[in-house]
Amino acid sequence: MKDVMDYAKFFLKNEDKNISNTFDGNMKLQKLLVLADMISIAKYGTPLFSEKILAFKNGFVVEPVRLRYKNDYEGFKKDSENFNPDFTEQEYKILNATSGIFEKLTAKELSEFSHLFKSWEKAYKNGFTGNFHDKDRSVVNLTDATDDIKKILETVNAWEHIQSVPHKTEIVNGSTFYFFDIVPDDEIMQELEEFTENCEPDSYTVTRDGDELVIF
Repeated sequence: MKDVMDYAKFFLKNEDKNISNTFDGNMKLQKLLVLADMISIAKYGTPLFSEKILAFKNGFVVEPVRLRYKNDYEGFKKDSENFNPDFTEQEYKILNATSGIFEKLTAKELSEFSHLFKSWEKAYKNGFTGNFHDKDRSVVNLTDATDDIKKILETVNAWEHIQSVPHKTEIVNGSTFYFFDIVPDDEIMQELEEFTENCEPDSYTVTRDGDELVIF
Protein backbone atom coordinates (compact mmCIF):
# COMPACT_ATOMS: atom_id res chain seq x y z
CA MET A 1 0.00 0.00 0.00
CA LYS A 2 1.55 3.26 -1.14
CA ASP A 3 1.18 6.78 0.19
CA VAL A 4 -1.95 8.57 -0.98
CA MET A 5 0.24 11.36 -2.35
CA ASP A 6 1.62 8.96 -4.97
CA TYR A 7 -1.85 8.32 -6.32
CA ALA A 8 -2.64 12.04 -6.19
CA LYS A 9 0.42 12.73 -8.35
CA PHE A 10 -0.85 10.21 -10.90
CA PHE A 11 -4.12 12.12 -11.32
CA LEU A 12 -2.49 15.54 -11.01
CA LYS A 13 -0.09 14.73 -13.83
CA ASN A 14 -3.08 14.36 -16.15
CA GLU A 15 -5.15 17.16 -14.65
CA ASP A 16 -7.56 19.10 -16.84
CA LYS A 17 -5.69 22.32 -17.64
CA ASN A 18 -8.96 24.27 -17.61
CA ILE A 19 -9.33 23.77 -13.86
CA SER A 20 -5.70 23.51 -12.75
CA ASN A 21 -4.88 25.34 -9.51
CA THR A 22 -8.54 26.09 -8.77
CA PHE A 23 -11.09 25.09 -6.16
CA ASP A 24 -12.72 22.82 -8.76
CA GLY A 25 -9.39 21.22 -9.63
CA ASN A 26 -8.79 20.40 -5.99
CA MET A 27 -12.33 19.09 -5.52
CA LYS A 28 -12.10 16.84 -8.56
CA LEU A 29 -8.79 15.39 -7.38
CA GLN A 30 -10.34 14.49 -4.02
CA LYS A 31 -13.21 12.63 -5.65
CA LEU A 32 -10.96 10.68 -8.05
CA LEU A 33 -8.79 9.53 -5.16
CA VAL A 34 -11.73 8.30 -3.12
CA LEU A 35 -13.40 6.62 -6.09
CA ALA A 36 -10.11 4.82 -6.78
CA ASP A 37 -10.11 3.66 -3.16
CA MET A 38 -13.68 2.41 -3.54
CA ILE A 39 -12.80 0.56 -6.75
CA SER A 40 -9.89 -1.10 -4.94
CA ILE A 41 -12.20 -2.30 -2.18
CA ALA A 42 -14.85 -3.40 -4.67
CA LYS A 43 -12.52 -5.34 -6.96
CA TYR A 44 -9.84 -6.60 -4.60
CA GLY A 45 -11.25 -6.34 -1.08
CA THR A 46 -8.62 -3.90 0.25
CA PRO A 47 -8.30 -0.09 0.33
CA LEU A 48 -5.86 1.62 -2.01
CA PHE A 49 -4.44 3.85 0.74
CA SER A 50 -4.61 4.17 4.51
CA GLU A 51 -5.25 7.91 4.82
CA LYS A 52 -8.57 8.93 6.39
CA ILE A 53 -11.40 9.96 4.10
CA LEU A 54 -13.59 12.78 5.39
CA ALA A 55 -17.10 13.90 4.47
CA PHE A 56 -17.26 17.58 3.56
CA LYS A 57 -20.20 19.53 2.15
CA ASN A 58 -18.92 19.00 -1.40
CA GLY A 59 -18.34 15.29 -0.93
CA PHE A 60 -15.39 13.05 -0.07
CA VAL A 61 -12.07 14.64 0.90
CA VAL A 62 -8.56 13.38 1.65
CA GLU A 63 -7.42 16.26 3.84
CA PRO A 64 -3.59 16.13 3.44
CA VAL A 65 -3.95 16.10 -0.34
CA ARG A 66 -6.52 18.89 -0.27
CA LEU A 67 -4.25 21.11 1.82
CA ARG A 68 -1.15 20.40 -0.28
CA TYR A 69 -3.05 21.31 -3.45
CA LYS A 70 -4.51 24.43 -1.83
CA ASN A 71 -1.33 25.73 -0.20
CA ASP A 72 1.44 24.53 -2.53
CA TYR A 73 -0.05 23.82 -5.92
CA GLU A 74 3.06 24.73 -7.93
CA GLY A 75 5.29 22.49 -5.83
CA PHE A 76 2.73 19.70 -5.90
CA LYS A 77 2.37 19.95 -9.67
CA LYS A 78 6.14 19.95 -10.15
CA ASP A 79 6.46 16.86 -7.96
CA SER A 80 3.81 15.12 -10.04
CA GLU A 81 5.57 15.96 -13.31
CA ASN A 82 8.83 14.51 -11.95
CA PHE A 83 7.14 11.49 -10.39
CA ASN A 84 8.16 8.06 -11.68
CA PRO A 85 5.56 5.65 -10.29
CA ASP A 86 6.33 2.06 -9.43
CA PHE A 87 2.71 0.95 -9.18
CA THR A 88 1.79 -2.70 -9.31
CA GLU A 89 -0.31 -4.07 -12.16
CA GLN A 90 -3.29 -4.13 -9.81
CA GLU A 91 -2.78 -0.50 -8.82
CA TYR A 92 -2.55 0.56 -12.46
CA LYS A 93 -5.79 -1.30 -13.21
CA ILE A 94 -7.51 0.59 -10.39
CA LEU A 95 -6.18 3.99 -11.44
CA ASN A 96 -6.89 3.45 -15.13
CA ALA A 97 -10.44 2.29 -14.37
CA THR A 98 -10.99 5.38 -12.23
CA SER A 99 -9.76 7.63 -15.03
CA GLY A 100 -11.70 5.77 -17.71
CA ILE A 101 -14.99 5.94 -15.85
CA PHE A 102 -14.87 9.27 -14.03
CA GLU A 103 -12.23 11.59 -15.49
CA LYS A 104 -14.61 13.21 -17.99
CA LEU A 105 -17.00 14.29 -15.24
CA THR A 106 -16.73 17.82 -13.89
CA ALA A 107 -15.89 18.58 -10.28
CA LYS A 108 -19.52 19.51 -9.67
CA GLU A 109 -20.78 16.27 -11.22
CA LEU A 110 -18.37 14.23 -9.11
CA SER A 111 -19.43 16.15 -6.01
CA GLU A 112 -23.09 15.44 -6.72
CA PHE A 113 -22.24 11.81 -7.43
CA SER A 114 -20.51 11.43 -4.05
CA HIS A 115 -23.67 12.70 -2.35
CA LEU A 116 -25.45 9.55 -3.55
CA PHE A 117 -23.38 7.35 -1.25
CA LYS A 118 -24.74 6.44 2.19
CA SER A 119 -21.21 6.39 3.63
CA TRP A 120 -20.76 10.08 2.81
CA GLU A 121 -24.21 11.03 4.12
CA LYS A 122 -23.71 9.18 7.40
CA ALA A 123 -20.25 10.64 8.06
CA TYR A 124 -21.29 14.17 7.07
CA LYS A 125 -24.29 14.17 9.41
CA ASN A 126 -22.18 12.65 12.18
CA GLY A 127 -19.84 15.63 11.99
CA PHE A 128 -22.45 18.15 13.11
CA THR A 129 -22.92 19.39 16.64
CA GLY A 130 -25.67 21.95 16.28
CA ASN A 131 -24.53 24.20 13.42
CA PHE A 132 -20.86 23.38 13.88
CA HIS A 133 -19.28 20.78 11.63
CA ASP A 134 -16.31 18.92 13.11
CA LYS A 135 -14.27 17.29 10.36
CA ASP A 136 -12.60 14.97 12.90
CA ARG A 137 -16.00 13.38 13.50
CA SER A 138 -16.70 13.07 9.78
CA VAL A 139 -14.50 10.08 8.96
CA VAL A 140 -15.99 7.89 6.23
CA ASN A 141 -15.99 4.13 6.76
CA LEU A 142 -15.83 2.58 3.29
CA THR A 143 -14.92 -0.89 4.49
CA ASP A 144 -18.40 -1.39 5.93
CA ALA A 145 -20.21 0.57 3.20
CA THR A 146 -21.59 -2.57 1.54
CA ASP A 147 -24.25 -0.89 -0.59
CA ASP A 148 -21.89 1.82 -1.83
CA ILE A 149 -19.16 -0.65 -2.73
CA LYS A 150 -21.72 -2.81 -4.55
CA LYS A 151 -22.73 0.19 -6.69
CA ILE A 152 -19.11 0.88 -7.57
CA LEU A 153 -18.49 -2.77 -8.43
CA GLU A 154 -21.48 -2.79 -10.80
CA THR A 155 -20.19 0.39 -12.44
CA VAL A 156 -16.67 -0.98 -12.91
CA ASN A 157 -17.92 -4.32 -14.21
CA ALA A 158 -20.10 -2.53 -16.76
CA TRP A 159 -17.17 -0.35 -17.86
CA GLU A 160 -14.87 -3.36 -18.18
CA HIS A 161 -17.51 -5.14 -20.25
CA ILE A 162 -17.76 -2.16 -22.59
CA GLN A 163 -13.98 -2.15 -23.05
CA SER A 164 -14.03 -5.80 -24.08
CA VAL A 165 -16.91 -5.62 -26.58
CA PRO A 166 -16.23 -4.86 -30.26
CA HIS A 167 -17.61 -1.43 -31.12
CA LYS A 168 -18.44 0.88 -33.99
CA THR A 169 -17.13 4.44 -34.11
CA GLU A 170 -18.70 7.54 -35.66
CA ILE A 171 -17.34 11.10 -35.72
CA VAL A 172 -19.97 13.83 -35.56
CA ASN A 173 -18.98 17.52 -35.65
CA GLY A 174 -15.55 16.72 -34.23
CA SER A 175 -16.75 14.42 -31.45
CA THR A 176 -16.04 10.68 -31.49
CA PHE A 177 -18.86 8.33 -30.48
CA TYR A 178 -18.32 4.67 -29.58
CA PHE A 179 -21.32 2.37 -29.98
CA PHE A 180 -21.70 -0.84 -27.99
CA ASP A 181 -24.42 -3.39 -28.63
CA ILE A 182 -26.39 -0.97 -30.83
CA VAL A 183 -26.29 0.03 -34.50
CA PRO A 184 -26.42 3.81 -35.14
CA ASP A 185 -29.41 4.48 -37.41
CA ASP A 186 -30.55 7.80 -38.88
CA GLU A 187 -32.57 8.68 -35.78
CA ILE A 188 -29.61 8.11 -33.48
CA MET A 189 -27.27 10.08 -35.73
CA GLN A 190 -29.71 12.99 -35.73
CA GLU A 191 -29.82 12.92 -31.94
CA LEU A 192 -26.03 12.88 -31.76
CA GLU A 193 -25.79 15.80 -34.16
CA GLU A 194 -28.10 17.80 -31.87
CA PHE A 195 -26.06 16.68 -28.87
CA THR A 196 -22.82 18.05 -30.35
CA GLU A 197 -24.35 21.49 -30.82
CA ASN A 198 -24.22 22.02 -27.05
CA CYS A 199 -20.93 20.37 -26.07
CA GLU A 200 -17.22 20.63 -26.67
CA PRO A 201 -15.65 18.12 -29.10
CA ASP A 202 -14.73 15.03 -27.09
CA SER A 203 -15.07 11.23 -26.99
CA TYR A 204 -18.31 9.63 -25.83
CA THR A 205 -19.78 6.19 -25.33
CA VAL A 206 -23.30 5.52 -26.63
CA THR A 207 -25.54 2.76 -25.33
CA ARG A 208 -29.17 2.17 -24.40
CA ASP A 209 -31.02 1.95 -21.11
CA GLY A 210 -34.33 0.46 -22.13
CA ASP A 211 -35.74 2.79 -24.79
CA GLU A 212 -33.51 5.70 -23.77
CA LEU A 213 -30.26 6.58 -25.54
CA VAL A 214 -27.46 7.11 -23.00
CA ILE A 215 -24.37 9.17 -23.86
CA PHE A 216 -21.46 9.38 -21.44
